[in-house]
Amino acid sequence: MAVAYTNVKGVFAHYMIGSISSSQRAVDDVTQAQAMGIDAFALNVQFPSAPWALSTISALFAAAASSSNFKLFFSLDIAACPNPPDFSPLLRQYLTHPAYYRPSGRPLISTFHGGTQSPSTWSSLLSDLRSSTSTNPLFIPNFEDASPFGSTYPSSLLSSFPVDGVLGWETAWPLAYAPPSQNAQADASNLATAHAASKYYAQPVSTYQFKHIDNNQNWFRRGSSELINGMRRALSLQPDFVELLTWNDGGEGHWFGNVWPEGITGPMVDMIRGFEHRAWQVVLAPFIGALKAGAADEGQIFPPSGRTIAGAFWYRPLMKTANCWTDAQGMGKPSGWEDAEDVVSVAVMLAANVKPGSVLIKVWSGSTLVIKMAGRPGLNVLDVAANYGTQTVQVVANPSGQVLAQGVGSIQVTGDIGQLGGLCNYNYHVVEIA
Repeated sequence: MAVAYTNVKGVFAHYMIGSISSSQRAVDDVTQAQAMGIDAFALNVQFPSAPWALSTISALFAAAASSSNFKLFFSLDIAACPNPPDFSPLLRQYLTHPAYYRPSGRPLISTFHGGTQSPSTWSSLLSDLRSSTSTNPLFIPNFEDASPFGSTYPSSLLSSFPVDGVLGWETAWPLAYAPPSQNAQADASNLATAHAASKYYAQPVSTYQFKHIDNNQNWFRRGSSELINGMRRALSLQPDFVELLTWNDGGEGHWFGNVWPEGITGPMVDMIRGFEHRAWQVVLAPFIGALKAGAADEGQIFPPSGRTIAGAFWYRPLMKTANCWTDAQGMGKPSGWEDAEDVVSVAVMLAANVKPGSVLIKVWSGSTLVIKMAGRPGLNVLDVAANYGTQTVQVVANPSGQVLAQGVGSIQVTGDIGQLGGLCNYNYHVVEIA
């Protein structure tokens, strides 16, 4: 198999299959993702025979088929359904669908986990699909569960399993107390190992992780700068594929699309209530365009055509020093809370024709102007210490001070969980600058 080492073949968004109340939900998801430049949804399927899951999948394929060129493929969630043959009926039904994603003419199949299954199990499944669908699947799984948690892929895994490449997952976030450079080293190692074996590497890009579901699922993975760091890694490494984590996983906090209310239950409802993440699309869409154009760094990430300024900022409304012993769910602070950073992260894109220094980026945290920075063409990034109160970012003309764009956070930074529904909520609030 020939691997195009310097060409990004596709950008995906990981999509958790859940209940949707109407086919219009699927249309909205597909339309919004395609507008961002995303090529396909990786449909994470946990329950391959559940009627509600099959209904959602059907609606998504219908929506994709009606789009101009948006595609879908399956990501088999082996952590939830540990028997790969259970996915066979679903794969047989859709691998030949016109809206199924086929890089190089081969239907792509991915996974979340599955490396603890035997190579023969996967060989048998792929062999069955080749004979039953007359296709030759392109198998690019996430098999990190076959190695110690968060480690890089060994070359022996690529040679022992019937894979055409591998997908990173844990490289999207640093492990607890680890520096961000850990991610860069892991992605670079995975890419080099895959290419040495003439296989593909799909790099993950994400924001953060936060779960507050039960006592076994209550953790935080650092996220103030991880979105930008992941984008930088992708621009530098130019992997074969990039998978954005995730479109709609409200349960882990890192969604940037739509989390439809009928698809979430229990503690997740309270965890995401009132929090907005879709402004991350404003940053991700230009990044995708720059990545596909072969940009090498953030200085080549510009606003959408016709706009001079675009951007977003994000912050955790709850300071990590907050006392969480009265947490409404009875779970208290998430593990890894010490890694949280009480900062406001800002990403402002300026058009190529903007003269350096002709605009200033100003950040207020509470009533304090904490920074005033000269902007330059491309993506401007800064993290500033957060204070209690309202968070505001302005882009102003220099020297007149005319406000050209701004964003104001609708959730104040606080140290009192009572102001956040009594929940020890480490979610981020994301605000567009427009």
